[in-house]
Amino acid sequence: MRAKKFFAAFLATALTVSGFAVGSPVTAKAASAEFTSVGGFSETIYAQISGVKDADVTGVSYSGTASGELTGQDLEYLVRDKNGGVRVDIPGVKPGTYTLTVTTKSGTITKSGISVDAQDRSGYAHFNYTAGVGAYNDDGTLKDNAIVLYVTDDNKNSVELTYGGTTVKGIGNILNSVGKECGEAGHEGQCKKTSGNKTIYAKANTNQGIIQKLAENNVPLVVRFIGTVSDSGLYKRGTFNASTGLIDGLTAYDGDDFGGSVGDNGHMARIKSGRDITLEGIGTDATIDGWGFHFMAESAQPDLGKSFEVRNLKFINTPEDAIGMEGVQASANVNSDLSASVEHCWIHNNEYYCPSISNPAESDKSEGDGSVDFKRGQYFTCSYNYFEGCHKTNLVGSSDSSLQYNLTYHHNYWKLCKARGPLTRNANVHMYNNIYEGQTDYAMNVRANAYIFSEYNLFYMCKNPQRVDSGAIKSYNDSFSSCINDMGGTVVENKTDPVANSCKFAAKGIDYSRFDTDSSLSYIPTGDYELQTSITEAHKAIASRTGVLKENPVAAGDVSMSSISYVPSGVTPVNVTELPSTLTPGKLNKTVYAFTVGGTVDVTVKYADDTLAGTGALVNEAGECFLVASGTARNLPAGTYIIQPYNFQPGDGKTMQSGTFKQVTIDSLEITSSDPNAHYHKYELVETIAATCTSEGSKIYRCSCGDTKTEPVAKLDHTYGAWTVTKEATETETGLKVRKCTVCGCEDFQKIPAKGTSGGGSSEPAEAGAYAHNFTTSGTSSSVYTITGSTTTSKGSVTYAGLTLTTALKMESKTGITFTAPSDGKLVLVFGGSTAASGKTVKVNGDRYTCGSDGIATVEVKAGEVTITKGDSINLFYMNFEADGSSTTDPTEPANPDIPSADKKNGLLKSDDGSWYYYVDDAIDTSKTGLVQNNDAWWYVESGKLQSDYKGFVENGAGKWYVVNGKINTDFTGLGKDGDDWVCVRAGKADSSYTGLVKNSDYFWYVKDGKLDTSYLGTVTNDGGTWFIINGKLDTSVTGIKSDKTDFWYVKGGKVDTAFEGVIEQGGSWWYVKDGKVAKDYKGLFTNAAGTWYVAAGKIDTSFTGLGKDGDNWVCVRAGKVDRTYTGLVQSSGIWWYVSDGVLDTSYTGIQTNDGGSWLVVKGKLNTDYTGEYTVDSTTYNIVNGKVTD
Repeated sequence: MRAKKFFAAFLATALTVSGFAVGSPVTAKAASAEFTSVGGFSETIYAQISGVKDADVTGVSYSGTASGELTGQDLEYLVRDKNGGVRVDIPGVKPGTYTLTVTTKSGTITKSGISVDAQDRSGYAHFNYTAGVGAYNDDGTLKDNAIVLYVTDDNKNSVELTYGGTTVKGIGNILNSVGKECGEAGHEGQCKKTSGNKTIYAKANTNQGIIQKLAENNVPLVVRFIGTVSDSGLYKRGTFNASTGLIDGLTAYDGDDFGGSVGDNGHMARIKSGRDITLEGIGTDATIDGWGFHFMAESAQPDLGKSFEVRNLKFINTPEDAIGMEGVQASANVNSDLSASVEHCWIHNNEYYCPSISNPAESDKSEGDGSVDFKRGQYFTCSYNYFEGCHKTNLVGSSDSSLQYNLTYHHNYWKLCKARGPLTRNANVHMYNNIYEGQTDYAMNVRANAYIFSEYNLFYMCKNPQRVDSGAIKSYNDSFSSCINDMGGTVVENKTDPVANSCKFAAKGIDYSRFDTDSSLSYIPTGDYELQTSITEAHKAIASRTGVLKENPVAAGDVSMSSISYVPSGVTPVNVTELPSTLTPGKLNKTVYAFTVGGTVDVTVKYADDTLAGTGALVNEAGECFLVASGTARNLPAGTYIIQPYNFQPGDGKTMQSGTFKQVTIDSLEITSSDPNAHYHKYELVETIAATCTSEGSKIYRCSCGDTKTEPVAKLDHTYGAWTVTKEATETETGLKVRKCTVCGCEDFQKIPAKGTSGGGSSEPAEAGAYAHNFTTSGTSSSVYTITGSTTTSKGSVTYAGLTLTTALKMESKTGITFTAPSDGKLVLVFGGSTAASGKTVKVNGDRYTCGSDGIATVEVKAGEVTITKGDSINLFYMNFEADGSSTTDPTEPANPDIPSADKKNGLLKSDDGSWYYYVDDAIDTSKTGLVQNNDAWWYVESGKLQSDYKGFVENGAGKWYVVNGKINTDFTGLGKDGDDWVCVRAGKADSSYTGLVKNSDYFWYVKDGKLDTSYLGTVTNDGGTWFIINGKLDTSVTGIKSDKTDFWYVKGGKVDTAFEGVIEQGGSWWYVKDGKVAKDYKGLFTNAAGTWYVAAGKIDTSFTGLGKDGDNWVCVRAGKVDRTYTGLVQSSGIWWYVSDGVLDTSYTGIQTNDGGSWLVVKGKLNTDYTGEYTVDSTTYNIVNGKVTD
């Protein structure tokens, strides 16, 4: 985005195959533009491009199902610097297949085959409404004459909207209609409102009624937000003093200015009498910080206040409401009509995070007021939203007399929220495919004759999942997985079963008590909505689509069970390898029992106590419940299952502390096969890759069916040789000895006590350097810290102190770290990775400390015991304690070695000039060029001086090593530049023996004998399958029949589909593929769902008509396809044959007729050699050369 830049942390996900991520290598051509990710999702095309900057991009266009080009402000704002390259986002694209073309100053790059899917427009907002909600049509494209307004943090108070001679400056003034000047004489510069019988005048903004002018003239408006647009000034989650603000024209804090109210926290854009408005975020990082939106109808303009959409936005530090919608009722009673109904509102794909307001205008608004509220209106859909820790989340109706009808909530995710999920009054509501995880007060709540039809929703560890105060909840196939207290919904066996309720719109005479079975009142009876009839599949859909756009979206069908698993860290599922199997888990306290089965099974559980306070629940790892209390669950498919206590202690959404299971005693667990004849996976170890002291190993298991799984093997300890004394100890001086690892060459130094001492351990505390803990190199093992919890290698990486950190400790409820600080000092905790830590918290000695924008929390601690526990769910990569007054080392430099000087300088030390040198007995060893060890790291020294800017390979007796910034990078596996070659590096060491695929940056490359082979064209097989390589590179966009000059392969997403047998169309021909390869030598028949086909030389021969061999029969083939309906003569290889119902009939003798006449057939074959009379069925024919003559 030219001259309008905003940088933010991002979450990068990657396609993983056999432990490698697919992306792009660093090459000598890195300066040229290259797509690193590109795709389509929910009517948007997105791309990330490396090797280029925003200023270098001169054009962006797309073609295919539709075509378009970015020009003007579209090009300016939709193309921006991000993630070290350029990000392109193109919203408003019709679903279909596209080619994206990006032109830069140095050339043009294109990407074809981009599939763009449609938004899910299920729900009441679109029921019987085809005009398009908001500024977009139902096909995803912008409405005609729509105005597009781009808003950034830089231009938030200067952006201008002009229409009909009116210009308004600043987004707060533009959107906050209620702040407009009233226009009354004597009240110039004032807005006006009434409260009861009181008229209030206060300071006005400069809105000038522009929103209403657009609506009255049918001009749609879309406001596109780029990056974080901040009113709080925090730019991250924190504590907001709402009495201040940065955006002009929004409602005032605790006052009437700009349309505000006493008792409100303010900072709202109240959009009154608008129509066809969309507020949307662009890309993955659009954030509304410290303000919110309120869409309103008014009695003076009853036809306005319609068609409103908010999408793809994150809301943080929201003082009042994030999003509210509100109409007007004629009077405050349930028999009233809606005089100005707010209608057709669609709130989707947003994220809401609980705010912290330091001085709320009212005491109950310290956590804001609402996330998404709807009052006095109709036709509302809330879908694919993520709510985290929110307090008053979703209000439907402001009082028992408030009326609102036809509401849908689907595919939303409430995590550790408190209440109002939603709280409903006088409303008919359809809720499906939602997840409630850890609701701490209540989830669904019906009052004042509200009626909710709830189907296929997951309630996981929820308090009061369905609370009925007045009204009814009809529950169909909901999953209650460890829930306590109110579950007042009426559970029905059949979807159409009625549930008594009194929901109605009295003024209109509409009875909503059976809206869910009446096709005139809802879309439900006709099934015109995207419903997953499996809780597990709904969970996958939510993981795929809910919340804002991800950096690299994953389709629901590609979401793995492990990625949505509720199996806690620290719990390893028991692998059930034999059936039947009986297990006795016994007593579980604050934990769960998990097991994995390889086929369809019946599970019988018996608990010691079957009261809800003491029993358990059987769920799969997606949280779907199959059994509560003792009993048998039948026909459970292969997968991982959890037995968890049904009772639990609720968590805390404000601190994002998950609930804690109580206890359950499992007397027995019996697992039997549902079908004794069915296949049951039984894995056997087929390959072991040995772990070394520098790299992890793995064990690969394979079932007889071909399925495989891999288990990691931890690194080994160093294998040291004998100690060698390098300096003898004396009576007054310590000595020094060293031993070397026989595998990797790592040296371990140890001082020898001076003679006359006990030689025992020192009673003094360890020096500050001993308190540095690197989870990548040490895991949870430490002589200083006591660490409880689980580590992970799937949370991205962090660069700190010159280290690349790839292993983290997950901060969970069970995580704990303790140590004894020898003095007062500073504790440094380094968080980050793919889960952004900025603004999130960690607890130290029970107090919360917030991470900075770099993900680091620095805490002053006192001498004595220190305890570190979870605040938020973040990942700890590194920690260090520095005592007050201790000298600390520049984190980018190597630390002083833990080696005694023995009165002289030896080893790698820092000189007065700030550089590091290699000393031998006080003198810099200028003859030293090579690798030297310092603590756990190896550094490159040239002529005795550390070369901190060196990047390349260095050899020693243990091999050739990859050095980056002067240090062996043992965390690196990939490709390293060595002269003109790219060579394979594994755990920092060049591997000249390796042939296969190697990941570098984000792509796979083919390496032969340790070197990149860019000439290679063909297939490569690893544990992830067989892959098709072009010019040495795996391209996951490749799909179709591909040739390696010897064979033709069927490739899907870069992978050879070795399990496929069938026909594939390419280049106008249909190719027969077996085991992933075109069967070039095959000649014969092949059957699929479309019929039976004649294949010759590996493809369907559509020119062939004749007979083809089918087992023991010959069958009729016409234009390449077997015709089993045909009876008559068929020519094959120059001979005519008789076919009956498509099969050659050699028992037939008689006369057959075709276009050439009538012919004599003998034993199925036309006999052209026969001339004379021939009698068939008492009729005599004259035959000449097989043909009947007159």
